[in-house]
This record gives sequence, C-alpha cells and structure tokens, in this order.
Amino acid sequence: MWGNLADVLSRFLPELRNVLFLSFALHDPSRLEAMLVGAGLRDVHVERTTREDGFESFADYWEPIEAGVGSIPQAFLRLAAADRHAVREEVRSRLSRFELNGKLRMSVEMLIGSGRA
Repeated sequence: MWGNLADVLSRFLPELRNVLFLSFALHDPSRLEAMLVGAGLRDVHVERTTREDGFESFADYWEPIEAGVGSIPQAFLRLAAADRHAVREEVRSRLSRFELNGKLRMSVEMLIGSGRA
C-alpha cells in the first residue's frame, strides 16, 4: 500500500531511503520471532497475514500524504512543488492497476507476533 510511494520518494530523496523503508524492516518472520524472544517473551508465535483495504478514490488515498501524517508523508512534504507533483502522478500511475470503478482495492501483508511475558 505504501511501498510504491516509498520507492518513488527514494529516487527523489536518496539520502532518506533507509528511513522511507523503515516500516518494512520487519518483513522476515524469523527476525521478528528472534526480537520477541530477545525481549523476554516465551511461547512466541509469528504469522504472516494479508488484509484487504481500500479507498473510495485516489484522492482519499492521497489525503493523509498531503496532510503529512507519518514519516513517509513528511519526506514527501520536503520536496519542491514540482517534485511533489511528479511523485503524486507516478504513484497514481502505479496504483491504477488496483483501481476499479474509481475505487482503490489493495492488500496489505503483515506479520503478527505474539508471546507471553
């Protein structure tokens, strides 16, 4: 859902690439499990799940980005107006494959970790 935006922004702000992709850093179930065990949890279980989400329009998707909600949108707002426009249009183009009748339908893959203290 946000990977396309992070990818496009990283070309405009290469010095922020690590920050832009930080929210995707725990994509490895073994790493997350090791972190939970290292934090003192026992009976640790990690599962990968996919959730569907959607937006009424691209404008609804883009609204929190323009509002600067989160680190990726904050990076976006650092750009000059012309670059912000270019980023928006490229992201819109990439997301068009998820559009049906003007609505965006996407899936979000995540890891859910649990354990007992």
